[in-house]
Amino acid sequence: MRRVILAAALAAGLLGLAPGLPARAAAERGALPSDPQGVVDYVKTAVRDHDEDAIERLVNWDGVRLPRKRLTLYQIRTTFGRPIKDMAIEDFPADGLAEIEARGSFKPNMPVTKRLRIVFDEDKGAPDEQPSANVFLLGEKDGAYRIAVLNSVGPPRGK
Repeated sequence: MRRVILAAALAAGLLGLAPGLPARAAAERGALPSDPQGVVDYVKTAVRDHDEDAIERLVNWDGVRLPRKRLTLYQIRTTFGRPIKDMAIEDFPADGLAEIEARGSFKPNMPVTKRLRIVFDEDKGAPDEQPSANVFLLGEKDGAYRIAVLNSVGPPRGK
């Protein structure tokens, strides 16, 4: 009898029927950050733990085609394993994407208000060379900060 109860509980949990399990799973994954310092803490933890899934959850994938998704994931992966000198949220200028949008080939998939700059602690080539960095565009969606993606405007090539 005990095995039947355990099997039923396990099956209900796997199907998401057990009360509290979806909420517990969401809590274990961590809620998406709703403030700038939360973004920094969230990304620092994900980078430290090489947690690509956590960063992927932070990205707003609305309207993103597969080639752009692969490129975005590649940029995320280049962050893992590198020593970080500084990570900060910066205000994004209102006209920061004006040039790229004027070309008519790319448009962000959400309004961009901030950017996350990750500066790596790596040897510079020349003495006057800037340290390498990754920059991610940020905006707010559903009460949380999300990484915005520049989507291609128009049909995919070859179509």
